[in-house]
Amino acid sequence: MSLRDRIEAFAADKVLQPWPIHESGFMDTKDIPFDLATRGACEKNYCGQYGRTWACPPGCGTFEELKAHFMDYSNAFVYTTVHELEDSYDIEGMSEGRKKHAELDDAFATFLKDEPAPHELCDAGGCSICKKCTYPDAPCRFPDKMRRSMESTGINVMSLSKILDIHYINGVNTVTYFSMIYF
Repeated sequence: MSLRDRIEAFAADKVLQPWPIHESGFMDTKDIPFDLATRGACEKNYCGQYGRTWACPPGCGTFEELKAHFMDYSNAFVYTTVHELEDSYDIEGMSEGRKKHAELDDAFATFLKDEPAPHELCDAGGCSICKKCTYPDAPCRFPDKMRRSMESTGINVMSLSKILDIHYINGVNTVTYFSMIYF
């Protein structure tokens, strides 16, 4: 079974998913909208993670290095989850949705763990494996498990959603999280 077949099998099997995939699509990596301005938002520290982890800038590498790295893959699979919120200021609900999305990422990674074909997962919001990252004082404890956020690599997720015809916004009082598997 090819890696693509395994990805399709996981995406189709709701029993394997701790939180359901809402929408998904395959694409050629040449069509991924890498955007220096998106990476610039990381450097302005909008999310508060700049300079705090190996998965976020500057620890994750330069825009050019990351783009070249991910362009070495031929294909990507993008998927989303959608989570209900009490209102647009429901930070706790957003955080809970992020955790559920991360559980799906973990299940996907576990499902593909023994896959010999090269693949890599980028997720929503960056790596959260360790309570306290070793950055910048020591090397990453789990470089094989570390996940960069899609934005830290310079992917314009809103443009990506349009290319794949995946909804970036899924209605009032919801939050949508995106992840991508390169292969």
